[in-house]
Order: sequence, then C-alpha cells, then structure tokens
Amino acid sequence: MTAKHTGSAVDGAQPAAEHGPGIGLALGADPVVLLADADERIRQGLTAHLARYRVSVVHCADGASALLETGLRKPDVLLVSARLPLLDGTDVLRVIRQRAATPVVLGVGPEDTGLVASALADGASACVARPYRPPEVARLLSLADAGGRGWAHPLSCGPITLDPSTYEVHVHGRPTAQLPLREFQLLHLHLLMRNPRKVITRARIRNEVWGDEAQRSNTITVHVRRLRERLGDDPHRPELIQTVRGVGYRLVPPPDAARRRPTGAQE
Repeated sequence: MTAKHTGSAVDGAQPAAEHGPGIGLALGADPVVLLADADERIRQGLTAHLARYRVSVVHCADGASALLETGLRKPDVLLVSARLPLLDGTDVLRVIRQRAATPVVLGVGPEDTGLVASALADGASACVARPYRPPEVARLLSLADAGGRGWAHPLSCGPITLDPSTYEVHVHGRPTAQLPLREFQLLHLHLLMRNPRKVITRARIRNEVWGDEAQRSNTITVHVRRLRERLGDDPHRPELIQTVRGVGYRLVPPPDAARRRPTGAQE
C-alpha cells in the first residue's frame, strides 16, 4: 500500500508495512489514520509502530490542518491530541461531529483527564492516555473503526457497572468518583471487566498500559491499590480485585469470592 499525499498541511504519511501479517487490528482494507499532534517525535514514533498493523498515517501538527486533511483525505479514524495549536482537539471533535460520523479518538495527557467525560458526550469514540502506548492505540483505533461496538457497550461484573459511553462506574448502583483515565482503562479495556475471574499478568499490564514507565517502579501496584479504594474494596482483604502472588490480578464478583477464595489471593 502506498501513502497518499495532499500538500503542505501533511507533515508526512507513512506507508503500511510491506511484509508480515497485520497484528490483530480489525480496521478495513488499506486503513488511513489521521494523527494530529503538535509533537513531531510522537507522530513519528507512533507512525513507526502502526506500520506493523498495515496502517497509513497522515500527520497534522495543528487542529486547522486536521480539519482540512479530514475533508481531503477522508481518513478511517482520527487520533487527535486534546492540546493542539490553532484549534484544540475538543474543537476539532465538535466540528467533525457536525459534518461526519468519522470515528475520533482523543489523546489526553495527565492534565486533560477532566475533558474525558465531556469529549465522550460530544461524540468521541474513545479517549486514550498520552503519551501513547502503541498496543493501546491500535486496539482503540480498531474498536473505533468498528463503530465503537467493542468500546461503547456497558459492562457489568458483580456489583460493578461500567459505561464507556458516559465514562461512569457504579458500585452497588452508586456512582464512584470519576476515575483517572489510566484506572478507567485498567478496569475496562485492558483488564478486569473484560476478563472477569481470569488472571491478568503484571507483564501484560506493564506492556499494554505503561511500558517502560512501570519496569522500575511500583506504578502497577499503586494504581491497583487506588482502583480498589475507589471501588470500595478492602485494601487489606480485597475481594473484588484479588492479587495472585507473583503473577498478577483478577476481578472476582463477591458471591464467587465468598464461596471459594482463590489459592494465592492476597490476604
């Protein structure tokens, strides 16, 4: 597949990989992703990773260019940073929603988590933490291209109900405080709600959510502890999110946990 070029508003478009199979990405044939980000290093790095999935990437450094190139190129999915020159990502999202149903994934940094709920309400297909983790981005782009079918369905497990379309989590019918984006994605997309009763290894969490950032720190432990606290799980005798020593974590609804406490679970 060859990349398509359309003038100076595009910093560069990288062709999809010419060898090897796609890696589980369910985008259509010859997918084009528009990546709007002011940081050229982020654009180039993510483009190199997405090439493994046979994805062409159109680069835009500001919100105005993103709108122009969306009209010209008709990309399959947009990945737009919340913070862009000229027009920020939320403005781009609102304009796109007035004109088309093109899936839009919004990239949010630690200072932007307050934008998540409003962005989803404005029609974002999903939000993803920035700096980006390529496997996470690839999965969200695939779900967004599928019309959000894999993303937007509410999930329930025991007392927990999670609604991705509103960015809300309820426990026993009561809303929790709004989860930070990493904890929301840990609970929803990467881990627990999609894999109830299954052990999710720390290695998988590290690779998919934090990468190198978690290799020399207690990042995973801290986030799981905070998530337990927000869900009302006893940190000394956790029942919802159980630790399997030396392996990882699993989400077990209380009725099952009461009947049989899994061997190796944290006390």
